[in-house]
Amino acid sequence: MRFGFLSEGTTPRGMTHHHRLHEVIREAELCEETGWDFWGTSEQHFAPGATIAAPETLYGAVAMRTSRIKLRFMSILMLKFNHPIKVANHLATVDILSHGRVELCTARSNNVKTLDPFEVDPSDTRAQWREGLEVTVKALTEFPMEHHGEFYKIPPIEVTPRLYREELFPIWVVTISPETHTIAGNMGLGAITNDSYLGWDHLGELIGLYRDACKTPDPIAQYPVNTALCFCPLTSHCAATREAAVEESRHDVTRFFRSTYDMYDQLDQRSGFEGINEIRKMKEHENDPLALAEFTPTIMIGTPDDLVERIKRLEAMGVDEIVLRIDDLGVSQHLKAIELIGKYVIPEFRGPNAIRRQSMWGDYGVEKPRFLT
Repeated sequence: MRFGFLSEGTTPRGMTHHHRLHEVIREAELCEETGWDFWGTSEQHFAPGATIAAPETLYGAVAMRTSRIKLRFMSILMLKFNHPIKVANHLATVDILSHGRVELCTARSNNVKTLDPFEVDPSDTRAQWREGLEVTVKALTEFPMEHHGEFYKIPPIEVTPRLYREELFPIWVVTISPETHTIAGNMGLGAITNDSYLGWDHLGELIGLYRDACKTPDPIAQYPVNTALCFCPLTSHCAATREAAVEESRHDVTRFFRSTYDMYDQLDQRSGFEGINEIRKMKEHENDPLALAEFTPTIMIGTPDDLVERIKRLEAMGVDEIVLRIDDLGVSQHLKAIELIGKYVIPEFRGPNAIRRQSMWGDYGVEKPRFLT
């Protein structure tokens, strides 16, 4: 099991973007110090609070402040406003600055608040994503490269800079719908998945679709086949007690559920969204994080023991990676959660035999508080 940290740079009311972006860099540094495998941000446009609109710039800063942790672009939008050659330029530059630590996850966006201002037809996003990915890979692996497709017609050109490494980095795609899980597996791409608040059984069905499709991968360009399945809880938090974890993250759980519900409701009105009725049933629990977490793995809050239990359940279902979105709780809570997970959760999957299981204080009738940071 590999562990990743996801930030969207959510900036609370009253704070400057300057302060929040520098906090995000501090969070990345602590992730490296405490043993996380990868760190990253999603690409966000016009989202309330979320501020990572130019991830390639932020990644350059993080690359210079870290030395080991992988830097995964969590959702580069492969749409026409992100020209794939520019995407290749950004990726190669960060790969050079980080000495070969870049990883890539692509996305096509289902948020009309992003699609409308950039004049993107929702019905074209899958085709734009597919061709954009193909062009980006060509730009990184072929020298010179050329392409003649529906959206891009590129004569023979030499794209620079080149990657730091010889081999291309692994590539994932954000997968929400059953169809996209099958497409990802068929194309030999890793998948970053989520149950979309539709529950554990729904997630199991998605995993089954992806694993079946991975049996006969057929890449569309010269990228290495990647069958790593990553699960991303949209709201995560870890504290020394369950009560603290719930209270410290309650606003984020409720806000994220409401905003996701609103996004899918708008999408359903535009082009339909399978599962919208199931999400509507959950609205009566929108203010109760534990009730929501009981139904959906997309909310992962609690003590280190709680997280270990849920991650082991995901591992048994066939999940290879977990990427925890910990954001909008205040930087002090973010840093505490990063440290708790690094000390008490990740070791359960790395070296369980090295963990101290007994307490010498119990012999004296004194129980030392658990999960100290």
